[in-house]
Amino acid sequence: MGSVRQWVGVVCLTAVVACGATNGEERVRLDLFYSPGCAECERLKREVLPELDVLFEGYYELVKHDMTQVESVPLLLAYQTRSGQELSGRVSMVVDHSVFLANFEVLATGLCDRVTEALLRRETPGWVAPQPPQLTSAQARNLVEARGRDLTMPVVIVGGLTDGFNPCATATLIFFLSVLAAARASSRTRLLTGFAFIAASYVVYFGLGLGFLVFFRRLPHMEAIRRAFEIVLGLCMVPLAALSFRDAYRFRRTRRAEDVTLQIPGRIKRAIHAFTSDRIGSCGPVLGGALAGAGVTLLESVCTGQGYAPVLAYLLKAGNSQPRTLALLAVYNLLFVLPLAAVFCCFHRGLQIQVLIAWSRRNLAFVKVLLGLFFAAMAALLLV
Repeated sequence: MGSVRQWVGVVCLTAVVACGATNGEERVRLDLFYSPGCAECERLKREVLPELDVLFEGYYELVKHDMTQVESVPLLLAYQTRSGQELSGRVSMVVDHSVFLANFEVLATGLCDRVTEALLRRETPGWVAPQPPQLTSAQARNLVEARGRDLTMPVVIVGGLTDGFNPCATATLIFFLSVLAAARASSRTRLLTGFAFIAASYVVYFGLGLGFLVFFRRLPHMEAIRRAFEIVLGLCMVPLAALSFRDAYRFRRTRRAEDVTLQIPGRIKRAIHAFTSDRIGSCGPVLGGALAGAGVTLLESVCTGQGYAPVLAYLLKAGNSQPRTLALLAVYNLLFVLPLAAVFCCFHRGLQIQVLIAWSRRNLAFVKVLLGLFFAAMAALLLV
């Protein structure tokens, strides 16, 4: 603190000798980016800003930007791009439109020094006042969309794996494996049937996603319709998250499958069982497995689609190029069938159906919690 005060004394002396340094242009501009109710933001206001006022009163101008306001987001991203800073933290401040400081610790230890340096720069011959980023509406939108594209791969990875471990998909696969076991098929026949089932699941699920994207991109007034759909879907994610958490709590307490709300409806479940039983063994291993995989994927999509639809909507929102969107869709579906392939490999190598069922029941509450977190995260991404 003593060294800072000495610096301030030197700055104030030179400023007074030069021109007083109190006009609007020569005061140091501080842009504060905060969110209402943020703990770090409140701590900054209590501990750092009063000290800043004591040391530099009259030598700086503080401009606050509420991050819940739409116009604050592209401005923050523009400052991050200008300074090469990727993370903004819960609270951030920009000194003189050029020095980006993120997080409370950085601001508490470095803000006064940065303000001192900014004041000293004003005594440099030929000094020119820094200017803020000038953003058109198109540039602001591009900045936000570019940051959204940075998040698409994590969203796709988490969404694909979560969807693949969805109890809806796991339960139908276990039934499919039980039909194979009951048929007493040879090892080669089981392998061909299982491979065809998983391959068909991939192709059909990929096709559903591709159809969704093509449909929305070809709609007239696509931007307005897409945004309306994002809002509706984001709002739907909130009760789905709540129901997933409730399912986890109720099943952990009672261990009864009938207490789970988010599952495949009984009528569709019976249709899946009948369709699978009819196809296995009647059309040959490859065709029978492919037909079963395609039919089951279509029928179970009423349940697994709860996680697929928000990811597809986010791909539209992120504004990726068409080749990148197709690649992301391919990755999502690969991750969707990966757990199915892993379970099938365990079964093919001798794991008993009863063990798979016990494993599925043992982890149901955990998977429901993951689904709840995923739904909550997608609600935030789609609504913000």
